[in-house]
This record gives sequence, structure tokens and C-alpha cells, in this order.
Amino acid sequence: MEQNQKVEDYMRIIYRLRENGLVRGAYIARELGVTKPTVSVALKEMEAAGYLAIQPDRTVELTEKGEKIGEYVIKRNRVIYGLLTDLGVDKKTAALDACNMEHGISEESLKALCDLRQFLRVIRKTSYLQQTDE
Repeated sequence: MEQNQKVEDYMRIIYRLRENGLVRGAYIARELGVTKPTVSVALKEMEAAGYLAIQPDRTVELTEKGEKIGEYVIKRNRVIYGLLTDLGVDKKTAALDACNMEHGISEESLKALCDLRQFLRVIRKTSYLQQTDE
């Protein structure tokens, strides 16, 4: 199984779910809005590809390979989502758009977006400080 949007979507969900505890196929299905059998098939494919391990108790754990993908997908998503919300896009739209945009962005463009977000924060902070000084 090659790394693609489906793998990245699963990695993002698994990465986020595990912050709250154990990850199970049913939780992934709920987050993705798909059936449990769909998740089961995908998880088996991803396990065979070395992205994750399904434990005897049916919990899901990322392998080192899956961990790296999960971290990077989360990073891309957070940068894009953060920039969109900083620009005034509502949270729901920003979340949907970030999910779509995160898959096709290059490292160079991601860095540029990070730089733009930082620049906007500095500008806003400077503007705020000037307003409070008056």
C-alpha cells in the first residue's frame, strides 16, 4: 500500500485519537464517517504496509514509520488550519479545507505558509501594541 490521501487521513485520525487514550477501529470509523468493516480492511492493509500494529486487544498503535507520517500530516493540517482561521475563515470550513489541502502541499510551500502565519502574528501584535500606546 503506497502512502496516499487515505493513509494520511487514517494516520491523522489515529494520531489525534491516541492523545485521548486507546485507539480502536470503531473510534476511527466514527471520526471518518465510514463503517467498521471498511476501517478493518484499511487497518489490515496499513498493518501489512508497516504503518501500524493491531494489538491482540484490537487496539491500534502506530509503528515508527506510521508515527513519522502522522506527525507530518498533523503538522501540515495545523499550519493550514491555523492560517485559515487567522485569516478569518470559520473553524468548520477551515477544518474541511485544511484536510483537503494538507495532502498536496510541498515542504517548501508549507514553510512559506508557516512564515506567512508568523509574519501575520507579528503584524497583528505590533498593530495591537500601537493601538494601546495611543
